[in-house]
Amino acid sequence: MNSPTGSIAVTPRLGQWVSELTLGSVPGEIVTHLKTCLLDALGCGLFGAAQPWGVISSDLAVSFSGGGASSLFARAEKGSPPDAALANGTAIHGFEIDDAHVSSSLHPGAVTVPACLAMTEARAASGADLLVAMAAGYEAGIRIGICAGVTHSTSGFHVTGTVGVFSAAAAAARLLRLAPLQCSHALGIGATQASGLYSARLGAMTKRFHAGRAAQSGVVAACLAERGFTGSLEAIEAPFGGFLSTMSGQFEADTIMRDLGGYWETGRVGLKAYAACASAHTTIDGVRELRRQGLRPETLARLTIRVSKKSHINIGWPYKPAEVITAQMNGQYAAAVTLLDGEAFIDQYSEARIADPAILALLPSIDIIHDPELDRGGAGKRHAIKIEALKKDGSVLSASVEQRRGSADHPLGPEEVEQKFRRLAAVSLPPAAIDDLIDVVGTLENHGNIDRLIELITMSKRRD
Repeated sequence: MNSPTGSIAVTPRLGQWVSELTLGSVPGEIVTHLKTCLLDALGCGLFGAAQPWGVISSDLAVSFSGGGASSLFARAEKGSPPDAALANGTAIHGFEIDDAHVSSSLHPGAVTVPACLAMTEARAASGADLLVAMAAGYEAGIRIGICAGVTHSTSGFHVTGTVGVFSAAAAAARLLRLAPLQCSHALGIGATQASGLYSARLGAMTKRFHAGRAAQSGVVAACLAERGFTGSLEAIEAPFGGFLSTMSGQFEADTIMRDLGGYWETGRVGLKAYAACASAHTTIDGVRELRRQGLRPETLARLTIRVSKKSHINIGWPYKPAEVITAQMNGQYAAAVTLLDGEAFIDQYSEARIADPAILALLPSIDIIHDPELDRGGAGKRHAIKIEALKKDGSVLSASVEQRRGSADHPLGPEEVEQKFRRLAAVSLPPAAIDDLIDVVGTLENHGNIDRLIELITMSKRRD
């Protein structure tokens, strides 16, 4: 592992880039992709806000703030920008269906979009302002996540909770139109708040909360910087006490700046086709392929799934029913429910299914094994699997999956993206409102404010 040396001033240079970014300097295809990511995040948020952890978080935000300038998903009440970001980030990350970037291990939408919504509404900014802030938040966070590398996440940190503060701080700072030095301070203030322990996967609501907390911390960081509060100007790259050096970063900090603004990692953000940890998606794809080859639960003798070290840490542990998050983070469960249903979306991860006897009966036949050969592809191919099914008649079926369906290499088509959004948003919105929201997001850069978007996402069937 290379130790960050602080050989260049990364934090100030990244802050300057955030401050000076304009929508015109963001390639058109990246703007289009960001609008797709925004629509997906709004659907995830509307669905997540209806879950128990979403309700608790939004109730808390309302009780903390007692009113404010920023709206919450599916609620009439408002909160302060930081508290709204907390609730909305928890909602977006609230059912393992939000966007993901493979080599950074970051869920950028769940941390960037809440900061953008909160600050755009609070400052009466435009749709174009929101999009350029999204671009700043996505790209800054993803690049820091790539630099932190696999060593960061395998040390026990949840990347969306740790790296997510940089995405949120960058987005909020850009919306506040902070000067370069202020943006740099915002990144430094965000860095010192970075946190999130991956033990939350084993049956707790806290993994979902990590995104909300990161979004909240980023908003606080930018607002403090606006008022003259300072953060370390070497917070990312300092050889002692910096983000990378302290939290097991893998690469030299200056890699964050390479071709920044020329090559956009944001274009590599994928959407989720399944309601599970991204590391389980290739397992789901593999089982679906074996089903196409004729595998059925009653014909299976043994299923062996070979995965990378990172994936094995994420999903390779023995499944025991606990909470919904336990099932969503587990590869055995994903394989079993997919073999039974041919699908792994919201219905397969309901409370009613997590202890389904038919699923539990398949678990002893499913092995998830770390294969060191699959580590050779690095972080960008950490989801790769090899899957083999021995049937009861002695025949063998096999498949290999390198990248998941929904990833940048196998993106969901426009109709699939819209279908997913409609299914998720329907928990709160009537069909006409869903149509309107799709139209608003599609033309967002032409809107002088986001009032109509806010009006739509705060609707609730449960209230109305």
